[in-house]
Amino acid sequence: MRPIISSFYFIVAAVVLGACSYSHRSIQESEDKLPKIKEELLIAKLDSLSKTRPEHFYTKISSKYSDSELKISFKTSIRMRADSALNALITFARIPIYNTMVTPDTLTIVDRRNNCYIQENMSYLKETFSVDFEHHNIEEVLLGLPVGWDPEEEYYQIKDPYNYIISSHNKRRLRRSEKDLSGDVYIRYFLSDDAQGLKRMIIDSPADSTSIDINYFQKEWVSDFEIPLESDVRITTPKDTIYIDMTYSKTTVNEPRVLYLTIPDKYDRCD
Repeated sequence: MRPIISSFYFIVAAVVLGACSYSHRSIQESEDKLPKIKEELLIAKLDSLSKTRPEHFYTKISSKYSDSELKISFKTSIRMRADSALNALITFARIPIYNTMVTPDTLTIVDRRNNCYIQENMSYLKETFSVDFEHHNIEEVLLGLPVGWDPEEEYYQIKDPYNYIISSHNKRRLRRSEKDLSGDVYIRYFLSDDAQGLKRMIIDSPADSTSIDINYFQKEWVSDFEIPLESDVRITTPKDTIYIDMTYSKTTVNEPRVLYLTIPDKYDRCD
């Protein structure tokens, strides 16, 4: 599970960066205790959600990004074909800035501001971040699906009267996670109050002192698929805390669209 942390950090930086000032929100917890649901049923629901993804996906994302030094605003048009390719066109003030294509094997970023491009195989990310990059994690984050879910792994319910939580590690391991320098990644999945969807994920990498907190505030049904409407992300690292807010619009599923990227002849490789 270790590749998820750095892979997701790269996704944020290169694909779904965002906009103006931002105030971090939190998922509203239930005021009443939730009915008890058996662990195996919650695990089965997450397993089912992990397998429910459209073949084609399109959306426009208006994002908000801030860290200790930067607050910036732009929009991203996402075109995605499951397990194949993702095309992200990033615009600022309606002007295209970056065009990105990510496939399971290749990363291409065309920088229209500096008239240059990056085109590498996925070993480029492994060399840059010292971890393997997994393309399908991008799809999971954008579609609001359980990141890194593996039906072959063992999962545990964390008892909480106000939340349905399934964890990659048991409660005892979670309590000791801060001292874990093995490189293991700890993931907690929070299901909605009706236990039918995913409302939050917390991904911790103690060895890197890195934590990613993803919240899905609203979702909508689009052609029998539940797709995020509003989500936010908080990334905490030893160097900084990054906040990203994303609002989806004009979403369609299973309507094939052309995934298009060209590199102009006059462009050189980015330094």
